[in-house]
Amino acid sequence: MVFRRLAISSASLLILGLFGVFGINSAIAAPNDAVASSLDSLKGGEKVHALIDAVVEQQRSLEGLSSRFVLLKSSDLLLEPIESRGSFSFMAPDRVRWDYSSPEPMVVVFADDTMTTFQPEQSRAEMVKISGRQRKFVRILAGAQPLDQLTSQFSVALSDPGAPANYRLTMRPTHSVLKKKFRSVVIEVDRTLLLPVVVEYHEVDGDSTRYEFLDLKLNPVLADSIFALELGEDVAIELVDVSAIASD
Repeated sequence: MVFRRLAISSASLLILGLFGVFGINSAIAAPNDAVASSLDSLKGGEKVHALIDAVVEQQRSLEGLSSRFVLLKSSDLLLEPIESRGSFSFMAPDRVRWDYSSPEPMVVVFADDTMTTFQPEQSRAEMVKISGRQRKFVRILAGAQPLDQLTSQFSVALSDPGAPANYRLTMRPTHSVLKKKFRSVVIEVDRTLLLPVVVEYHEVDGDSTRYEFLDLKLNPVLADSIFALELGEDVAIELVDVSAIASD
């Protein structure tokens, strides 16, 4: 294996941050139509807080999840948005695997405080080691903390077009560091599952990244082995120095 060292990429930060959007721990609470009905009877700030509480309960009770995803990346530097598709697997407390099928194969695995991005057609892999302090910081930057822990870093506005459409939370950073990176984070919450199904980031430079999660399966049977990548001897591995973001 060939090893190299480089600075962490912004794309890696976004992929890493998304692993926590579904939360952690224990057994999944069943979708609750009664909760959705009670939310619909509320208004204003009371409704915002009740929705956040309901989502956090679901996030923290999730053992595992699998889904398909669609990623749409827009930038002034691109002639047109780039769409990627694939599958997503999550196992509590924080193991994640992304399998990109298009436009080109790529596998991203987060386990044991290391994120590995593997591009099989190029025989390249990038390994990012995250310390506890840096990991928490990256999760906040990427909107990956449970929703109740984000209210001290973001202002939150709720838009509810009514059933069957998703609840839509628009979160704008109030912390000076976050304001330098993001204009807003938009999270769409399925009104039956009470889990995020769309996560969209709008950056200060005008770029945006949108993930949509489809066909969610709660607590599927997942093998531990899918969160361990076996890299061949011909794979060039890049070791990422995350100390570059420590003082951002």
